[in-house]
Amino acid sequence: MTLPFDKGSGEGSQKFMVMRGMTADNFDPVRYSGRWFEVASLKRGFAGQGQEDCHCTQGVYTFNMEAPSIQVDTFCVHGGPDGYITGIRGKVQCIPEEELEEKETDLEKREMIREKCYLRFPTLPFIPKEPYDVIATDYNTYSLVSGAKDRSFIQIYSRTPNPGPEFIGKYKSYLAKFGYDPNKIKDTPQDCEVMSDSRLAAMMSMSGMQQALTNQFPELELTAPVQFNPFTSVFDTLKKLVQLYFK
Repeated sequence: MTLPFDKGSGEGSQKFMVMRGMTADNFDPVRYSGRWFEVASLKRGFAGQGQEDCHCTQGVYTFNMEAPSIQVDTFCVHGGPDGYITGIRGKVQCIPEEELEEKETDLEKREMIREKCYLRFPTLPFIPKEPYDVIATDYNTYSLVSGAKDRSFIQIYSRTPNPGPEFIGKYKSYLAKFGYDPNKIKDTPQDCEVMSDSRLAAMMSMSGMQQALTNQFPELELTAPVQFNPFTSVFDTLKKLVQLYFK
């Protein structure tokens, strides 16, 4: 649930939004919107599959007040700066405020766990929803995001691609308070040419990128058969498709 609040009065007043369900106090999805660079992460289990070789991971967040929800366009470059780009579009929504206490378990109340927001991929309905919790953020420099019910998935975001080792070390240590092992959180290489916001917006609006984000692939016109292993993960299969498409 999002609630509008008036802050102050007169000409200097402003309105801000609050999205309930995040650990971050009075989480404001409007201030959170925009571009974030992943500078370190821990990604184990299902949620981290297909991202092992990612460089230059970043996300563009857009708040939809009507839904209400946050659209998340995430992409990375595989293998290095000259690799191929993959991306996916998700949607973050939270349990309505009136259901929050009703669905909170005794354990969650004791441990103050508030994983009541979820990330879904509407164009991939066979992928289960995953918890999405902004643990802490100042909106201008950093954001710490949990993406699993346990301690297997955490991301450290920055508004700039290379904030420096002190910045990354500071927030790795901070996450220890939440039960994460700082030594298992690995730096994410941000070694690509950084696009301006206008160039990024132009790239995101291209039909090919929109098709990739929403998993709509045109005919590949392959000259030879391709074998897919049904026992591999969904993400491995999608990755193979993207490689074929962008060859």
